[in-house]
Amino acid sequence: MKDQNTALDILQSLREELNSSHGFFSKKPDIALCCDLCDKLARVLPESLEEAEYVKQKRKEILANADVVAKNTIRAAEERAEKLASESEVVRQAQTSAKQIIESAYAQCDNLMLRTKAHLDEVFKETEQFLLTTLSLVRTNREELRTSYTEEKR
Repeated sequence: MKDQNTALDILQSLREELNSSHGFFSKKPDIALCCDLCDKLARVLPESLEEAEYVKQKRKEILANADVVAKNTIRAAEERAEKLASESEVVRQAQTSAKQIIESAYAQCDNLMLRTKAHLDEVFKETEQFLLTTLSLVRTNREELRTSYTEEKR
């Protein structure tokens, strides 16, 4: 008989012994061997059951850890997505605000240009008026000078 280390090996040997043919020339199951196999099974089975329970417990722990890791990963991904969405909203608001500021600056610039042109037009008007008055005075003085010059010549 081969060396039996596991409960499954022992059960297989017991099955083979009990299933041997029972014909005219066949042998009967060896009761002593069957009892010996049952004793071995009784010794090995608790250890196998403990190993199975240990594996079962470890499986539960691994699944629980995997569940925690998965939930943490999902939570982190959701937080990251929320942060990115929030940042994109902040960027969108900043762009809108910047556009409004630029439009306001252009409007103020246009207004300032119009006021500057109006002021320059007023300054040019006053200068023109001053020059016209001065020119008129010069003409008057010149005419007076001519009149006095022609009177003296006579």
